[in-house]
Amino acid sequence: MDDLIRAGLNGEKLFIHGERRIGKTSLLRKVIEKFSSEKVISVLINVWKCVDSADFVNVCASGFAEAEGSAGILKRVRKLFGGLSPAVTISDDGRPSLTFERSAGKLSSDQLENVLKASWKIADSNSDKRLVIIFDEFQQVRLLGDDRIERLLRSVVQERSDIAWFFCGSREHLIKQMFLDSGSPLYRSAGHYPIEAIKDEHWIPFVSGNFRSTGRNISNTVIKKLLDITSGHPFYTQLLCSSLWDICEPESVISDDMLEQALNILLERENSTYHTLWDSLPEQSKRMLRAIAFENPLKSPYSGEVLGKFGFTSPSSAGRAIEYLIYHDLISKSRGGEYIIIDRFLGLWCRKKFIE
Repeated sequence: MDDLIRAGLNGEKLFIHGERRIGKTSLLRKVIEKFSSEKVISVLINVWKCVDSADFVNVCASGFAEAEGSAGILKRVRKLFGGLSPAVTISDDGRPSLTFERSAGKLSSDQLENVLKASWKIADSNSDKRLVIIFDEFQQVRLLGDDRIERLLRSVVQERSDIAWFFCGSREHLIKQMFLDSGSPLYRSAGHYPIEAIKDEHWIPFVSGNFRSTGRNISNTVIKKLLDITSGHPFYTQLLCSSLWDICEPESVISDDMLEQALNILLERENSTYHTLWDSLPEQSKRMLRAIAFENPLKSPYSGEVLGKFGFTSPSSAGRAIEYLIYHDLISKSRGGEYIIIDRFLGLWCRKKFIE
């Protein structure tokens, strides 16, 4: 939070990425709360629901209109959006929503540019404040089928050093393509800021304190075993803690057996979902997922030992399986070059079903 608040106040450009459900959106909302005590205007734009460029323009326009406030929005909208005339609606909570006319899901380059440049007008009319624009699930832009968005964004972002831009995404292979691929319009246009799992030293007192506050005792040793299962990922850690809490009586002391029971309850709950996912995978991808679950993590997928052990006919077939699993957000490659299964419980399910 300190890093992101400082970056916002300094007008920096960051692309923020991390695994799904690791808490990026929650973190950004907390940062925005902190910004409210500073001289900052923050705009949060969620791109996740967009299916075409018209949707993208509409969510941007609504975000900028909300930053300006609803009072007098009908009078200001033409000035703010360069002569365009969107339909304006005000929700029950006072938030304005703007919609532009669309033609077969596409808008003109002028419309795209004018809406993005509305950020300049907000900054100019609030010169005593810092403008911070945050795109959440930004990788969705790459899937909209309109490469003008990234090109126009680069020119709009680079033109003004007084506006902070945060581009946040959870599909890491896409967000990295957008900012680290030399052929991408947004290449090196923002600093690199990964959000990673929470370290054990911070988890242990938090978990212990929350169990203790409800009359349940859990040792640091059991917490460490729990964190080994979840790798410190917030979503899976909280889910397993919740399952463990549910089976504990007040004043009880939590044991290793209880932790195993809580984990089995979760895996049984997800059994049907994981079976359906498994059945949908191509055969080579099943082999690779099993290999990663077995090795946990997989360090050398193209070695002769791994290829032979898990039934791959060639390194190229293993490579295609990895590409498929990465594209479908089932595995990721760590900074150390190791492959892991993103869903920690899916990895455990694979080990229990096909290995143990």
